[in-house]
Amino acid sequence: MTVKAAANFHLGPLGRLFWLRNFMLAGLLLLMLWSEHAIGVRLPWFAMGATLLLLAVLNIFTALRLKQAAPARPPEILMHLLADLAGLTVLLLYTGGWANPFVSLLLLPVVMASLLLPAAMAWLAGCLSISAYSLVAYVNVPLDIPPEKAFYLHVSGMWLTFAVSVVVVVFMVLKLRTLLAEREHELVAFREENLRNEQVVAVALTAAGAAHELGTPLNTLALLNESLLADADEKNREDLELMRTQIERCRSLLHDLSRSAQSAGSAPIAAADYLMRLAEEWRLLRPAVEVEVAWTGAHSAPPIRPPASLGQSLINLLNNAADAAPGLVRIEGKTIDDGLQIDILDSGPGPAPALRAMAEPGHSSKGGLGLGLFLSNASIENLGGHVTLSEREHGGTCVSVWLPLTGLQK
Repeated sequence: MTVKAAANFHLGPLGRLFWLRNFMLAGLLLLMLWSEHAIGVRLPWFAMGATLLLLAVLNIFTALRLKQAAPARPPEILMHLLADLAGLTVLLLYTGGWANPFVSLLLLPVVMASLLLPAAMAWLAGCLSISAYSLVAYVNVPLDIPPEKAFYLHVSGMWLTFAVSVVVVVFMVLKLRTLLAEREHELVAFREENLRNEQVVAVALTAAGAAHELGTPLNTLALLNESLLADADEKNREDLELMRTQIERCRSLLHDLSRSAQSAGSAPIAAADYLMRLAEEWRLLRPAVEVEVAWTGAHSAPPIRPPASLGQSLINLLNNAADAAPGLVRIEGKTIDDGLQIDILDSGPGPAPALRAMAEPGHSSKGGLGLGLFLSNASIENLGGHVTLSEREHGGTCVSVWLPLTGLQK
């Protein structure tokens, strides 16, 4: 049996029935041996042994069924519980019926049905359990018990039945509590993700409206810049050229924003070349910052089709690194765990302010809007990746962006 198949026995309702039936068979066999040899009760071994053997064969088929990937449906689980109920009924028929102190074991299939099955099937199991109890009350084979041991056997059986019932009830209730706690945790995580998505959508709508409104002012600035350049002296020309470059960059960003939905059809580019091109574009925005790009992976850079949102997310992270430390910003790329990892390294005060900005949209330690890191993290997670921040050995922050290659190569 493989480890994966063995692990499946612990998962799902059918797996729990499998193990509960194992314990029941082992317990009944030990109880029969104890009754025969310690107390002197003469049992119908042929009939009882055949019943236990049939239940054991059923459990072998259950083990084979658990190796299949398809989950057990409620009707299948009901058939297993009814088989257990039938087996217990036969055993009670040959051991005194309702006078047997273990007659309360007929409740176990009902408890399991109530926990695992829909209401209609649980009621069906309950009605059949009542019918089985009524049957063994009038149709049974009395036990051949030595008179001096009858009371001891009855009291011992009642104690053992109570102990087994307590163990089963506590186990099942605790398991149910665990499942409810896990479900509550999933609901809380879903609510948080849904709230964050709503925030991202709200910011995106605001950004789309702002992008639409920015077109006219940028065109006006471009015309004024050309007019000033025509009459500029050598002292002011360099500044006006830089202004024109920044205006063109802003217009290019707005153009890319309007065409981001069409970026899926772009040609593939090597990941190292993409990082180099991204750094060149960023230099136009932050000409005072020195930036280095290096491919540090042991394997060559794979071809990727990066969406437009990835470039903007990385530029946001680069801007944050430059704001944290105006000196050198280094970009390193490599492939790891079937994904592309991009490390952005700075020599700033460490990851604490960035972590707070990622967790609290609208908070900024630099006097800005505080949305860049939050939106970048949300965008990268939407692409199937994640962002992690760590402190560098000699000070500064390392922002690591990991993205699955399967999503970047479609």
